[in-house]
Amino acid sequence: MSKKRKHAHQEEEAGEAWLLPYSDLMTLLLAVFIVLFAVSKIDASKAQEMSEQFAAANMDKNYTGNGSGSGSGGGGGGPQSGGPLNIETKSELESFFGEYELKKLEALKVELDNKIHSDGMDQSASTMIDMRGLVIRLNNAVLFESGSAEIKKHEDTLIEVASILNTTDNYIRIEGHTDNTPIRRSPYASNWELSTARAVNVVKLFINKCNFPPDKLIAVGYGEYKPVADNGTAEGRSSNRRIDVIVLSSKYNNLEEHQVK
Repeated sequence: MSKKRKHAHQEEEAGEAWLLPYSDLMTLLLAVFIVLFAVSKIDASKAQEMSEQFAAANMDKNYTGNGSGSGSGGGGGGPQSGGPLNIETKSELESFFGEYELKKLEALKVELDNKIHSDGMDQSASTMIDMRGLVIRLNNAVLFESGSAEIKKHEDTLIEVASILNTTDNYIRIEGHTDNTPIRRSPYASNWELSTARAVNVVKLFINKCNFPPDKLIAVGYGEYKPVADNGTAEGRSSNRRIDVIVLSSKYNNLEEHQVK
């Protein structure tokens, strides 16, 4: 009888021995799933961060700039404020916009490029597409006297640009920008106020001369705080003194519609 009891006891121990490696395996699998879950949360966090930076960032690298001279504002090797907006390839923009919207912006860009070229403004105006939409960049020198917000030059070209843009249902944002040179001999106390006044006057021109719907226009002044080039050089400061007329993408349109409601 004693031998039988000893034999039965040995069988019981052998039957439970598998629990240890099984437990180790389950622990290992749990650790793997925790790591995978943590990685997915990090990626989601990065995506959210990029989304939040999108609205504030200002892209200067893009695949569709028309390459016109210093007025294009894309050169100079200075500070860039693009962040996640610095998308340089058509495939990336198509993924963001969708094929239909990108083609629509490209067609509008071609029309505007032809107008800029026919008016002999290749050295002071340019177009580009970034994640905000279609950007028409105009050097301040082609529109304003130094320290002034009154449009005195190339008003006809600006009216023609506005007429082309009036064919789209997108919101249009007018951005005023300056270099970092302090204001002198001007009725405006700061570059911020000057850039805002210039943007507002472009908006007024669109409304008064082109019957542009006022509710589709946005005026913004950034002063010296959104440079696209190095303010340490004369060429860079010239690039930074600009008006950006932006045909906003559908994502920005949705934001504006939401604010209206």
